[in-house]
Amino acid sequence: MDQDFLRLSTQLLSLLTILTPFSVLPVYVTLTTDMPEGQRRRSLVRTLMAVLITLLFFQWTGSYVFRFLGIELPSFQIAGGMIIASIAWSMLHANPSRIQRTKTEDEESMEREDFSVVPLAIPMISGPGAITTVMLLSQQEQHLTGDLTLSLLILLSTLILYPVFRYAHPLLKKLGVTGMRIMTRIMGMILLAIAVEFVVRGIIRAFELG
Repeated sequence: MDQDFLRLSTQLLSLLTILTPFSVLPVYVTLTTDMPEGQRRRSLVRTLMAVLITLLFFQWTGSYVFRFLGIELPSFQIAGGMIIASIAWSMLHANPSRIQRTKTEDEESMEREDFSVVPLAIPMISGPGAITTVMLLSQQEQHLTGDLTLSLLILLSTLILYPVFRYAHPLLKKLGVTGMRIMTRIMGMILLAIAVEFVVRGIIRAFELG
C-alpha cells in the first residue's frame, strides 16, 4: 500500500511539475489583466479543458504511436528524459524553455483575441514535455486499472491548476519576480531528477532487452 501511494504521489508530482504553472503565470496575468472577471473564468476553464483533453488523448494513444513507428519503450524513455531534462535546465535558470514555447508563440498570444486554447493550453501548458511525461507514465502501466488511475491523476492535476491560475493576479503580486523565479528553480530541480530517472530506467531496460 505504501509503495502504491509513493508511486501515485510521484506520478502526480511529475505531472504538476512538468505543467510548470509558475513559468506560465506571468504570461497568463499579462493576457488577462484587462479582462472582466467572468470572461477570465470562462477563458481559464477552456484552457484547462484543452489541457485535460490533450493529455488524456496522448495517454491513451501513445502505445499505438509506438507500435506504428516501431519505437521500443527504452528508446522513448531515454529520448523523453532528455527532452524533460532540457526543460528542467531552462527552469533552473528561471528562463522559459523554447521547447515549451517560442518567442513567436509568445508574441502571437498577445495578438490573439482568444488565446485560451492556442497558445496558452497548447503548447505553453500541455507542451512536448507534458505530453512526453504522460506517454512515459502510461507505458509503465501494465493493466487497465493503472491506466484509469493515471487518467484520474491527470484530471486531479488539471483541477489543481484551476486555483493557481484563478488567483494568479494576487499570487504574482505576493510572490513577486524573485519569488516566482525561486519557485521555478525548485520545480526545475525536481523535474531534472524525474528526467534522470526516466533516462536511467530506459538504459537499464535497453540492456535487459539486449
